[in-house]
Amino acid sequence: MQTIDLTLTQSDAAYDLRDNLLFSKMDINSAEHRFDTRLVPLTNFGIRQGTGSQQIGLEMRKETGIGSSIAYGMVGNRIDDNAGYVVENSTNAKAYVRVSQGLFRRWGAKYNLSDLTVAQLRQKEEEIKTERARQTLILSAVKKYYDLALAEQLLAKVEKALTRNREHLNSAVSRQSVGLVSKVDVYRAELAVLDAESARENQLRQKQRGEDAFREMVRIADDHAMQVPDAIDKMVPVIPESWEEDLFLTRLDWQAYRVSVEINEAETFKAKQNLAPDVGLSFVLEQRGEGNSSEDALSLDETNWAVQLEMMSTFDRFNEESALLRKKVEKAKLHRGKEALQRKITREAREAFQDLLAEERNHQINIKRLEQARMALDLAKTRYEQGLSDNLAVLDAESAYSEAEVNISRSMTAYNIAATTLAYNLGVLDRQWVAMSLDGTDDSASPEPQRMNDVTVR
Repeated sequence: MQTIDLTLTQSDAAYDLRDNLLFSKMDINSAEHRFDTRLVPLTNFGIRQGTGSQQIGLEMRKETGIGSSIAYGMVGNRIDDNAGYVVENSTNAKAYVRVSQGLFRRWGAKYNLSDLTVAQLRQKEEEIKTERARQTLILSAVKKYYDLALAEQLLAKVEKALTRNREHLNSAVSRQSVGLVSKVDVYRAELAVLDAESARENQLRQKQRGEDAFREMVRIADDHAMQVPDAIDKMVPVIPESWEEDLFLTRLDWQAYRVSVEINEAETFKAKQNLAPDVGLSFVLEQRGEGNSSEDALSLDETNWAVQLEMMSTFDRFNEESALLRKKVEKAKLHRGKEALQRKITREAREAFQDLLAEERNHQINIKRLEQARMALDLAKTRYEQGLSDNLAVLDAESAYSEAEVNISRSMTAYNIAATTLAYNLGVLDRQWVAMSLDGTDDSASPEPQRMNDVTVR
C-alpha cells in the first residue's frame, strides 16, 4: 500500500495529473471572469502644438448571460487651444448608461454561457480522465512492485539452489575420495555449481533493474532503503456482484466519452448559432454638461438619449461554416468510436476473467509440480546415497526442483497482476480495492466469482 501511496503522490505522472486539473479550473475561472464587472479607465493626456484635448474618466462594464452588455461611467473632456482661436465650451462632462443587447446570434443564455458550459464539461472530463489515469498508475505500481518482489524471491531461491549445489559438490568430492563414485560425478557437480553461480549473477542484474524502475516510478533516492516482503500473498479479488450490469458505469473511459459527446453538442450549437447575423441593439442615456469651466461642465443639466441598431457581422461566413463542418466531423468520429469503445470494454473484461482463470490453473499446476519435484529430489538423493545411481539423476532432480520453485513464485505474481488487471478492466481499481483484496488473502485462491470461493463478491 505504501508503494501505491508514493506513486499517487510523488510520481511525475501524479504531478502532471494535478497540473491538468489546475489548468481546467483556470479555464473555468477565465470563462466566469467574462461576466465580472470591469473597471475601464477613459484617460487621455497629451501636449501638442495647436488645438489639443485632454480626457479623464472611468467606466464600469458588465456582460450578462443573456447577451446584454451594461456600461455606466463618467468622463470629462477639456480642449486646449494654443493657436489663438477662441473655443466655446472648452470643458464638457457626461455621466451615462449604455445597454446593449445582441440579437439573433448572441440572443439567449445558452449561447452566451456556452464557453462557460464547455469549460465546466472539460473540467468534468479531465476529472474523469484523471481518475482513470490514477487507476493506470495503481496498476503500473502493482506490476513494478511485484516485479521487484519476484526478483527478490528468485534471487533468494537461486542462492538456495547454489548452496545445495555446493553441498552436493562437497559430497561428491568426499565420496570420490574414498572411491564410492567416479571423477565424472565431481565434474558434473562442479558444472552445476558454475551454472548456479551464473544464474545468481543474472538474477542480481534483474533485481537491480527492477529496483531502478521502481525508484524511477516513485522518485526516491538511490540511497533510500527499500523493504520488500520475503513472501508474496495471494490476492482475493473483490468483484462487484452486478459488475456486468454496471460495467459501463464503472469504466471511466466510457464516462469520459459521454462527456466528450456533451462537449461536442455544446460546441456544435454555438457553431450553428454563429451562422446567424450578429445584430446589436443599444440604448444610451446620458446627462451632459458643458462650459468654459469645470463647474459649468459638472452641472450635467442636459439629458440625451439614443437608440441604435448595428450590424456587427459580415456577409462572409467562410470561417463560421468551416467551424461548423469541423464540429460535424468530430461528431461523426465520436459516433464511430462509440461502438468500438463498447466492444473494447466488453472484450477487456471478458479477457481479464479468462486470464485470471488461466493464471489460477497455472498456479495450481505449479504447486503440484513443486511437490512432485521435491519428492523426486528426495528419491534421487536416497538412491545416490545408496549407490543405486550416479549423481546425474540428482543434478537433474535438483534442476527440476529449482525450476519448480521459480515457477511457483512467477505464477503467484502473475496471478496477483492478473487480479489487479481484472479490477482495472472492470473500472473498480483503487487504493481501497487493493487493500480489501490483500486483507482477504488466501492460499487456495480461485478466480471465478460464480463458482469459486476465493473471490469476494460485493
